[in-house]
Amino acid sequence: MNPANRLAQISFTAGPAALLAGWFLMRPIHGDLEPGPWWTAAHALWLAAFLMFGVMAAAMRGLAGPVTGGWRVAVTALTGLALFSVAANLAQLGIDLYAGFASADGAALRALLEQVQGYPGVDPLVYGPGAQLFYAALLVQAVLLGVLRRVTPVSAAVTAGGVVLLAAATFMDGRGSNLVAVGMAVLWLGALLLGRGTPAGAGVSAPSRELTPAARS
Repeated sequence: MNPANRLAQISFTAGPAALLAGWFLMRPIHGDLEPGPWWTAAHALWLAAFLMFGVMAAAMRGLAGPVTGGWRVAVTALTGLALFSVAANLAQLGIDLYAGFASADGAALRALLEQVQGYPGVDPLVYGPGAQLFYAALLVQAVLLGVLRRVTPVSAAVTAGGVVLLAAATFMDGRGSNLVAVGMAVLWLGALLLGRGTPAGAGVSAPSRELTPAARS
């Protein structure tokens, strides 16, 4: 087996699993800004999660296969947005890990992070919409792969449902909500199913034919 393909397969499971594991590691400190072993372990796992998410985003582009016209533009743009957001999250987690090591207590950690976020562009790009964009891109990628019939409708729906639940729970109850963990678990299941794709040859060529000029004439 091609090692690159093996890594891609692993990323669909390892990324969401590490995301969820990091959430549990933050529970002893109640998700607060509190430097120490729990903060470090959780953020190290999240760093690994987003490295895997980067591999997963590229693998989802591979799942889309050969597409043309508007489909190709959409798939390429979504992959680019997902990878941009992965980079933003990796930057955020690198900053958080450094700040955790450099701070003696929660007040010092908070002050250091506020200082970093005060630099132009850091807050929106690294901590705000830039970091959250990954989840929106993942949701649309999953739906698009379902429409293209590269993955099963169930896998696309479960993945999208996990993202929606995760976002809604975070917005309503904050990141410490138990529903956030449920959303991550559903996302994990959806990603696991996504990584399996569809049975060989099932519906792979139909969308491409629809967008080929010869097929429309």
